Amino acid sequence: MMLIILIITAICNLIQFFITEYYIGLVFRIIPAILYPIAVSSALTIVGEISPKDTNKVILGVSAGSIVGLSVTSYLGLSFGYQAAMLWYCLIDVLAFILIFSFVSEFEGNKEPVAIQIGHAKSKLFLISIIYVFCMVVGISITYNYIPTYLNQITHLDANMLFFTLFLMGLISMVGTTLFGHLINKNGNATVLFYPIGFTAIMFFVGLFAKLPFQEFCILMLFSIFDGSAYTVSQYWITTAVPEAPEFANGIFLLLCNLGIFIGTMVGGFIIGMIDILYIFYGSIIMMLLAIPFVLLRIKFYPNIHR
Repeated sequence: MMLIILIITAICNLIQFFITEYYIGLVFRIIPAILYPIAVSSALTIVGEISPKDTNKVILGVSAGSIVGLSVTSYLGLSFGYQAAMLWYCLIDVLAFILIFSFVSEFEGNKEPVAIQIGHAKSKLFLISIIYVFCMVVGISITYNYIPTYLNQITHLDANMLFFTLFLMGLISMVGTTLFGHLINKNGNATVLFYPIGFTAIMFFVGLFAKLPFQEFCILMLFSIFDGSAYTVSQYWITTAVPEAPEFANGIFLLLCNLGIFIGTMVGGFIIGMIDILYIFYGSIIMMLLAIPFVLLRIKFYPNIHR
């Protein structure tokens, strides 16, 4: 499955090297976007089979790839044009194909019928878990997706400082991915409960220091640690709710993340358009606080659920 996805993605990117018409190009961007969650879900499932405690390393890889990919692609696109960026994408796909083909063993998928896999997800445990993850991802997205605009309009960072801040936030987020992966392995329930509480406090201070560039820069580094660990916390909470169907669990995890980003971005845009950009933090804080009762419910009724 992963090899097929890489072949299709490489072909789409190579085709875009020759395309100049916008809507045709858009179609060949949508196809890889549809396949991306399947590839990530497959990677999470494979690592879960090899070493369940190391699935956060896949999330770390996704974060690192996003940071390096954004930086390199932006540089190539601005310096040499769109076609150079598409060729870069294609080469990375080919490299990934070679590495997976050479070093990753085959793993059988879950042979249970889809209906049975979905049946595992009808429990109260699974419902409580997905509500928590949904509230959390929406809360993060309300603020995160507007951080560049916020820093430009409210904190008044210039273009160079804004680029440096965002790039450093990306690097620090990888620290968060690793840190929370370690904390989850030590005590999953306590870590997941602490996450929305700690993030709520940090978002409050991000809003409080809005017009103080140095203080804002420092608190944003803490913000990045929590932001970088969101996928780690979410993936752990979902997969431990349905351990009998890891493929299905990882698929739901990615669905919730993408849906939460979509809704959070929409809510953040509504707050900015109808009220003011300073109030996006209130939206995030409310969603984070709504997530806390669902952690407490799961810990109360299912205290011994672990990976």
